[in-house]
Amino acid sequence: MIRVVLHTCVSMYLVLLLTSCTDFVEPNQLAFVMGTAIDHAENGNIEVSHQIAIPSKMNSFKSGSGDSDSFLVMSAKGKDVFEATQKIQREMSRRLMTSHRILIAISEEFFNKNDVTKLFDKLGRDPANNQRDVTLMIKGSSAKEFLMIKHPLENISSIAAGKELHINGMKSFSTRQFIIDSATQESSSLVPILQVKNLKVNTKKAEPLAVLSGYAVLNKKLKVGGILDDFEGLDVSWLSGKGSSQGVTFPWKEGNGFLSFRLTHLSRHIQSVRGQDPRQVVIKVKAQAYLLENTTSLDMSEVTNMIEVEKYLNQQIQSKLQLALGKVQQWGPDVFGIGAYLHRKYPYWWKSQKDDWGENFKKVEASVQADIHIRSVGVIGGQLK
Repeated sequence: MIRVVLHTCVSMYLVLLLTSCTDFVEPNQLAFVMGTAIDHAENGNIEVSHQIAIPSKMNSFKSGSGDSDSFLVMSAKGKDVFEATQKIQREMSRRLMTSHRILIAISEEFFNKNDVTKLFDKLGRDPANNQRDVTLMIKGSSAKEFLMIKHPLENISSIAAGKELHINGMKSFSTRQFIIDSATQESSSLVPILQVKNLKVNTKKAEPLAVLSGYAVLNKKLKVGGILDDFEGLDVSWLSGKGSSQGVTFPWKEGNGFLSFRLTHLSRHIQSVRGQDPRQVVIKVKAQAYLLENTTSLDMSEVTNMIEVEKYLNQQIQSKLQLALGKVQQWGPDVFGIGAYLHRKYPYWWKSQKDDWGENFKKVEASVQADIHIRSVGVIGGQLK
């Protein structure tokens, strides 16, 4: 009996040894990458920069002071992302960990001079890349420079940029969605743009700060087909199904004051105008509107005024979105998903269109219909006098 118990204990001990983790890494042996920058380098190389958080510096009472000691930026050049990253790793005392990364910043120069699709293999093949991070473009400077700047409110510029995109209703610009839009024949990519500007945010001298400055419309070769400003980009994001909220201000009839609304629950739906004509489509947009400021003489507690304003709001938004749709359509890239809809709706027709969809998309008669409902006019009716 004693021999059986002894054999059982030894067997269990051996099993535990076989199932133990031999490559386990403690948290204090990891370097948490918060942001990655991709820049053009000469001789066909690529420059990769990683913004690495220093946890011991981020929990101090100096949080939000923009203290550069809360992060460091390590860079290296290589033939591809892996080779450059390995060079960085050899200079690090901790293992690089990218699963918590917030964003991937690609410089405008890299978009213009390189094949961005070559990045997809590393992003898709390596399981360490969660693809929930945001892909964006840095305009007017290198992506590495963006990682190295300070921020007055956050410890790290990557955290600040991620929060800025989230707060402004841009939650659908993940790396995964960027790869899907770029790899499919039916659609093209829409990428947020950050630009480093010298801004005076306090009584001291002006300092560099990365701010959202628009959106880049990319063609199927991932070259910049056109640049949208911040407001046009929000409209195109809504039409492409990537927007979640935005604010609008419209002048009332004959210039008698202004009306400002917060739009939430943004959605859009694509459908054909006629059952047998694929070239005529309509994008129906919906939203809930909340009146936040009224400088007109209208008393919004009256139902007739509310109905009139709602009708006027729909007309203004429909006109504004139609202009944004027409501007992008002239460039050719289909960032709205119209091609994906027509592919599902008319598969046989799509076979004759897919090879040159960028040009064929320009011939589509696309219109916008708005269905906006006012949910609140605030706590007062007319203006306080």
